[in-house]
Amino acid sequence: MGAGRSFATTADMSGREAFGPNLRRIRIQRGVSLQQIATETNVSDVLWAAMEKNDFSRWPNGIFARAYIRDYARIIGVDPDTTVDEFCRWFPQGDRRADRQIREQAEMLDHKLNVKNEVPEAVGEDRRWSGDKAAAERASVAPVPPPAGVFGRLRRALSRA
Repeated sequence: MGAGRSFATTADMSGREAFGPNLRRIRIQRGVSLQQIATETNVSDVLWAAMEKNDFSRWPNGIFARAYIRDYARIIGVDPDTTVDEFCRWFPQGDRRADRQIREQAEMLDHKLNVKNEVPEAVGEDRRWSGDKAAAERASVAPVPPPAGVFGRLRRALSRA
């Protein structure tokens, strides 16, 4: 799993299904125990065993999940960046985008978003994010008129202060 190597999948497993089992296989090949990882990371070996089975039901989300995966990869001697990218691609716990939060906030303000999904339907959901994607997104989003009603008056009043 060094530089330039990617996760191997079998004909019967998708990349998502192979994520945890591949890491487990590498960990065992390199003679690293779950207890060693748990001791070094202060994360329960139960959570690490669940990760190796792709069970993230008790895992944190976002930056914490990515930090756990990064530490695990570093300890077993694989490329942390590649491993985190794979994790973010396949599992929502690693989501780097603020899309969900933006949508929830827009809904609270009764604001209609004009956002396009850059991932083709056939691909499913790509969890990776880059500066290029951010720049393209900023360029493609039309300016939004100020909100009317109470929120508009509140925003104008606060901007004058």
